[in-house]
Amino acid sequence: MYRQVIGMKAKALVLLFVLSAVMLSGCTGDKTTDGGVNVTDNITTGTDGDDNITPENTSDVSLGETEHDATTEEQPTVDVPVKETTTQGPQVIDTGVPRSYTIRLEKFLSSPNTLVVAPKDTVFWINFNDPIRAFTIVSEDGLWESRSIGYRQSFSYTFNETGTYNYSILGNPRMSGTIIVK
Repeated sequence: MYRQVIGMKAKALVLLFVLSAVMLSGCTGDKTTDGGVNVTDNITTGTDGDDNITPENTSDVSLGETEHDATTEEQPTVDVPVKETTTQGPQVIDTGVPRSYTIRLEKFLSSPNTLVVAPKDTVFWINFNDPIRAFTIVSEDGLWESRSIGYRQSFSYTFNETGTYNYSILGNPRMSGTIIVK
C-alpha cells in the first residue's frame, strides 16, 4: 500500500509538471513590443565571407541634425485671410451645412435661454419638465402660431433670416429666451 501511495504521488507530480509545461509554453515565444511586428535588420554577407552588418535604412544626416534641417529648400507660405469681428459673445461659424440645436424646457426654465445660430439652422424645444405638464410656446415676433408642447414632446422651427427673435412660454416668464441668427 505504501508503494501505491508513492506511485500515485509520483504520477500526480509528473502530471502537474506536464500541465505546467503545456500552460507555460503558450506564454513564451516571439514576443514583440511594437504592436505585433517583428523588426529585424537586413544582414548582408560580403563576397569574401566576411559578415558586414548594415542596417537597411541608413541616412547621410550627421548627428544633431535632422533630415528636415539638412535641406535648404524653402517651404512656401500661405496667407489665409482672417475675418476680424468686433462683436462680443458667441461666434457662429457658417459651414454651409444646417445644424440642429436643442433647448430644454425643464424645472420651469429654458436652457439655454439665449442661443446663437446660423441661417437655415433648426432649433428644437423639448419639454422635460417634472412635474409633467404641457407648455405653450409663443413667438414674440410672430414667426409661428402658439404651440402646445406635451411632456417629452418637441416643437421645432428653422430660422432662415438673420436677426434677433424672442420666444416665451405662456404663463412662465422665467422660461422666455432669445434666438440670435447671424
